[in-house]
Amino acid sequence: MTLDVRELYREALLDHNRKPRNFRKLEGANRTAEGYNPLCGDKIKVYLRIENDRVSDIGFEGSGCAISIASASMMTESVKGKSFAEVQALFERFHHLVTQAPSAPPDAGTVGKLAVFAGVREFPVRVKCATLPWHTLRAAIESRPELVTTESGPASQPALPPSDAPATSDLQRHIIEALRTVYDPEIPVNLYDLGLIYDILVEPSGAATIRMTLTAPACPIADMLLWQVDKTVRAVPGVTDVTVNLVWDPPWNRGMMSESAKIQLGLT
Repeated sequence: MTLDVRELYREALLDHNRKPRNFRKLEGANRTAEGYNPLCGDKIKVYLRIENDRVSDIGFEGSGCAISIASASMMTESVKGKSFAEVQALFERFHHLVTQAPSAPPDAGTVGKLAVFAGVREFPVRVKCATLPWHTLRAAIESRPELVTTESGPASQPALPPSDAPATSDLQRHIIEALRTVYDPEIPVNLYDLGLIYDILVEPSGAATIRMTLTAPACPIADMLLWQVDKTVRAVPGVTDVTVNLVWDPPWNRGMMSESAKIQLGLT
């Protein structure tokens, strides 16, 4: 990826993540779908107003990494007013764009401004973050009621199991969302996207075990960060107990940061 494309990629992500377009619950929507990426914790709900087999209006709500939010934002701008056939064709071109080899040149002539997402190809794990909104859009157009997931395709998954307790995977997602509100005061990136959270184990009882590390063993605010993680996770509805284990193996390095974190810190 050239420096020009890399810079455009970074600017587009930051712009659309900070000010996502069409981020709203669309009143009068006649089709909706929900999507979830368990690897990153991204979740999205797409709202469509369909008239004469055309997307007359679109909106979305959700939370997640900068890549998923920016992708959803730019997607809504790109498909508004298009016919089903045009949306499907754009879906295929976008999917091809982000799954090509990193060395393949982006073809802006086929996807327009979406060509900036060619940068995702360098980080395969983030391709699912970028494509989640598009798969969710297609599910909405096709009126599929199933939750769209990036791991198993459309799957019928109720929001809650028969009991009153949140499903483990759902509770884990809420924990990830909560951890994205915890920051090292010296770094403008949350602990989860910094890659400091190594593992989140949630028992059926709601007990959560967090395995995490710090950027350096001599971190002067280690106790404060561990306390913040414990307090934040305990506040998540459905969590019954919390254990935070601090580990140093493997040692943290910049490669563990999410792509959005690297962009925020100017490391890409």
